[in-house]
Amino acid sequence: MKKNICICILASMICLCAIAVNAEQAEFVFQSYEEMASNNMDIRHLPGCDHFVFTIYGTPGNLDSLKKLVSVMQKEKMGNGCDPGPAARANSKPLFDYLAQVGWPVICYPGYADMPVMGGRCILDKNDIQSLSALDQKGLFTAIQLGEWGYYFHNLSTNQSWFRDVYGKDFERYKHLVKPADLKGYDEKPTTRRECYETLKAYYLSRHQDMGKRSMSVTGHSHYEAYAAEWGSPLIGLELGENIGFTQSKIAFARGAARQWQRPWSIQVSPWFHGSCTTNGPLRMEGQYARGLDAGHSLNFYWRIWLHAWFSGTALLTPENSISTFFENTDDWTLTSHGKKAADFFHFVQSHERGIPYAPVAIVIDHLAGYNAYQGRPWGILEPTQGDIEIEDLFQEQLFPGSDHIHDKPDVNNPEISYLRPTPFGEFFDVLLSSTGDDILASYPIILLTGDIDFSLEFLGHIKSALQNGSQVLISQRHAKALKDELAILKQSGAVEILETWSNPKTGRSSAISNTKLESLIQKYSPIKIEGDPVQYRINRTSNSWIVELINNNGVIKRPASPVTIDKRSTIHITLTPRFPVKNILQWESDKEIELNSSKILTLKIEPGEVVFLEFIEAD
Repeated sequence: MKKNICICILASMICLCAIAVNAEQAEFVFQSYEEMASNNMDIRHLPGCDHFVFTIYGTPGNLDSLKKLVSVMQKEKMGNGCDPGPAARANSKPLFDYLAQVGWPVICYPGYADMPVMGGRCILDKNDIQSLSALDQKGLFTAIQLGEWGYYFHNLSTNQSWFRDVYGKDFERYKHLVKPADLKGYDEKPTTRRECYETLKAYYLSRHQDMGKRSMSVTGHSHYEAYAAEWGSPLIGLELGENIGFTQSKIAFARGAARQWQRPWSIQVSPWFHGSCTTNGPLRMEGQYARGLDAGHSLNFYWRIWLHAWFSGTALLTPENSISTFFENTDDWTLTSHGKKAADFFHFVQSHERGIPYAPVAIVIDHLAGYNAYQGRPWGILEPTQGDIEIEDLFQEQLFPGSDHIHDKPDVNNPEISYLRPTPFGEFFDVLLSSTGDDILASYPIILLTGDIDFSLEFLGHIKSALQNGSQVLISQRHAKALKDELAILKQSGAVEILETWSNPKTGRSSAISNTKLESLIQKYSPIKIEGDPVQYRINRTSNSWIVELINNNGVIKRPASPVTIDKRSTIHITLTPRFPVKNILQWESDKEIELNSSKILTLKIEPGEVVFLEFIEAD
């Protein structure tokens, strides 16, 4: 496959489709659908599934009530899975047997409050695992969640009050499991990234073993998605919402990990927001925190993040606490406004082919980088190097600015605004580790090496192979110096560009890549030019079209304990210029065709909180 090609003479090559445009437009190149589908880029569904799964969170422990819930969900067409379903305990077998008859995949909690504690009570026996046998026999996907293990390791494992709450009267028996307060989950202060990696790996594998080797990873306050996949997680899960920052960079990490390890990935959207939580009923205070449908995050935020999670390539999406937010009660299962919105969402995604998420740029960081934006330190504890700071600045200052409400104070007037952000350069990026094989690397037209890289012989071999297959590799001056004689060999293999040193005026620090270079990459590889007010956008590819998702996150004002308000002054205006011949444009929300003007430009007005999908169907 040759990706770095001249559009004047090689437009017929099947690996890439390159189209010349008029003199005012720059050269650009994009991948064909066939190439993306055959090069490990296509969406991977759950094993045993050929469709997207939208789950109910929490199921009744009574079989008759479970049957009623499933009946309502099927009638209202508002989902097709359970996460979590019944606890993975032996006495849940009749419930699992029924769900096997329904044909739904099921994610379980292990049924122990100390789920993440290594050496604690959460150890499943053979009878617990056997309870899932009917699902196994039907070929339905099941897994047992190891939730927020990164946050546990670095935070809760040192929190004695958390252990007291979990173990109660048995605290004295388990207090030896509490880690030293200043060591971020480690028994001894590690001195190298390798030590950190091996410690986290041993911890994860211990939990995986104690859950019958069925554990799936869910991370929120960390960026450890690729490590969980490497260590055996069958599903790469994210928790978003809650108080979690860095939403879009976490998606880039998870999708990259899914492609690197050929695993499905998922998102769980948490309704907790600074202590308040979305539940059913009217807005009310319970102690110092709010509850009710207007508490926690806004319904508009849930709508935006659900759609974006689906369009970004998830196999499974879980609206946390939905057993409480979708129904007025569990007697007659009357739908709330949230439940009706869930039915709208499920109908929408079942009615449209989302295509393949288009990400022409692979951001490659070192296998042992241990990037952890929440802690602000590699592996939660090590002192950041210049390379680590460059990685952080790339995600937080350039690609997804304003997404850090952990170290920066949340917006006082609208603390929800940081959860989804406008994307100056689109969402065209996957994050890979340097352990990625050459077959995956070669799937990306652009490979951007970022941070401190160990140029091992194996990694150099993968880079050479990707170069020979047409990928372009971007490196820093520091990388060039570290490569020494190998740099000349790499240049002989293909297109290697040594980036100019650039200091970001926002930070005053040297950056991995300049904004000008990022803009030039988008100009070259984006099939649709998007201009106007700041907007969040990504683009997907189908066999005969390009689909653009546009999200206006502005103007939706939400505090944890107050109802949402909408500021209509935050309407934005966007222009889209397709860079290929267009047959017609379909707006998914209205199911209507839109015409381009004589200048081949589409102008849009997007209301606050609105999500717009436009499918640009290619001319024959």
